[in-house]
Amino acid sequence: MKKLYFENRSISKLSFGTVQLGLDYGIANTEGKPAQEKADAIISYLLSEGIDCFDTAVAYGESESVLGTSFQNLRPANDLKVISKVKSELFDENLTFTIKESLKRLHLPKLFGLLLHDSSPLYNWNSKDSDIVKSVLQSGLTDYFGISIYNDEEFRLAIENPFIRIIQIPFNPLDQRAVTHKWFEMAQERGKLLFIRSIFLQGLLFMEKKRLKGNLSGCQPYLEKFHAIRRKTGLSVTEFSLSYVESVAQNAVILFGAENVSQAKENVETFNRLSPLPYEIIEEIHRTFDKIPEIYINPALWRIS
Repeated sequence: MKKLYFENRSISKLSFGTVQLGLDYGIANTEGKPAQEKADAIISYLLSEGIDCFDTAVAYGESESVLGTSFQNLRPANDLKVISKVKSELFDENLTFTIKESLKRLHLPKLFGLLLHDSSPLYNWNSKDSDIVKSVLQSGLTDYFGISIYNDEEFRLAIENPFIRIIQIPFNPLDQRAVTHKWFEMAQERGKLLFIRSIFLQGLLFMEKKRLKGNLSGCQPYLEKFHAIRRKTGLSVTEFSLSYVESVAQNAVILFGAENVSQAKENVETFNRLSPLPYEIIEEIHRTFDKIPEIYINPALWRIS
């Protein structure tokens, strides 16, 4: 597995997003959350492939507990880098307690990173907030503090905050905000580590026209353009999306999920054999989707019932 380095620590280029271990997640999810035995099989396979980074959250149902049980069952020798997230209402003087509870569920002594699941504290950041982060870092319960962002305003607040070292961003062929607003360049200049989520747009890139409902029905023309560009390369949706993200975001960790071992293998094996996309294809993607309506790239705005 390809590695990248952040402050002299190696991290697998792929990080496994565990929301599907704790919740029925994703618009294209047909299997629901896996049983513990299946989760163990997924984690065992990933560890054997050199993946040492895992993303979870307090809000992901049983995800932390399922992941922690897998670690306990498998007893990996790997230097694990686990990131967990908390919602902003838990960002208070009791944050150390919250982290300790997560660590109990994960059966780990410390986190690689603790991220806020939303950016509301950034808008009114004060000395009290700084003290909370300092206390958490001094406790040794996490190596880094960070945040998950959803738009350019939030990204710019995060990039300017000296306590934010990790920023999780959405990025995929349809969602061009990271390119348009130069998030990758700014993160590199400021020494921030980026994690990329939603590389398949929560499964939307795999969906057929007949399955598009509610306000996503208008996304069909954009999906047709996506597939038209993809077919020029002869790549599958998985291959094309992974290759695009890796070609553009070479210094970022890429999050992916899986409902079973087969899906995990497809993602990992695809990534391992990737070749960079041709420059002209990347430029066509940028031109085609630079002004796509936010309703189609922000799952919080989806109304499918």
